[in-house]
Amino acid sequence: MWRHYRDVAGIRTMAASDVGRGSETLMTFVKGDLFRVARRFASGASRKALVVTGFYIPQAQRPAAESDGPVGAVELCAAMRAMGGDAWLVSDAWCAPVVDAAAEGVLPSDHVLIAPRDEHFAGWLESIRHLIGEQSVDTAIFIERVGPALDGIPRNMRGVDILQWTAPLSRLASLGLHTIGIGDGGNEIGMGRIANFAIEGAVTDGGRIACAVATRELIVAGTSNWGGHALVCALYSLGCHQVATLLDEAWHRDTLARVAAAGGLDGVTLLNTPTVDGLSESRYYSQIRAMSERAMPKRVIADRARSRRHR
Repeated sequence: MWRHYRDVAGIRTMAASDVGRGSETLMTFVKGDLFRVARRFASGASRKALVVTGFYIPQAQRPAAESDGPVGAVELCAAMRAMGGDAWLVSDAWCAPVVDAAAEGVLPSDHVLIAPRDEHFAGWLESIRHLIGEQSVDTAIFIERVGPALDGIPRNMRGVDILQWTAPLSRLASLGLHTIGIGDGGNEIGMGRIANFAIEGAVTDGGRIACAVATRELIVAGTSNWGGHALVCALYSLGCHQVATLLDEAWHRDTLARVAAAGGLDGVTLLNTPTVDGLSESRYYSQIRAMSERAMPKRVIADRARSRRHR
């Protein structure tokens, strides 16, 4: 698989395109991780995963989960299943409406696992332990899921303490699974893999918000949805062509539209629009297309373009 490293490295660089949060700098600390993660799944070393997401925005006029994260998480679940494996989408009760909408038509309802917001969490976590053993789940992927800083408090990019709106899903990182993080701002589960001083130097208020929970590998991206798509594109580059439908821009537009219809918020503007992190649609989707085109042979891209013209 090493002969494909250059293509995967190109995808990694595109995914890390900086939108103002230091992603290009932070990516340099984990340069080989995207390739290692893709190789793990492409080789069959792992095919069953919990995919954890959901970042709640309590200070919005209509509080809800943000649009970054659920799209990439569902894409990863779909990729695992297309490759003959399985995946369960995991979030909490605050984020449930948006996460459920993202999964609609992609995952069966029993593959969306929602943690409760009260004292019942311990019992729910025990049920996850049982699922892991029963289904031989071997991996946990955290994508745009806020985690605790060194003081144990999860904070958003504005430095706001959101502990009361956040189930402690970081505990899933201590269940003995192979762990993978995908994030864009320093405060997501997995960012503990990067030294705190680096996040402090690259991200506004980074020393205060930086998540202390590390994962085995970490994918840093400009938006976390780009990070999820980068992994799927890397899988295609390594020969997993079953994921081809996920490289189509239309799939991403449809999924983001469902997220917005369910109340999902742009994490920067805090508005209920089908946008991500304050980016224009052209900017956001240009990166999706660029990564897909880097993964696909030129003849496949040309065939797809001809097919669209003749519809």
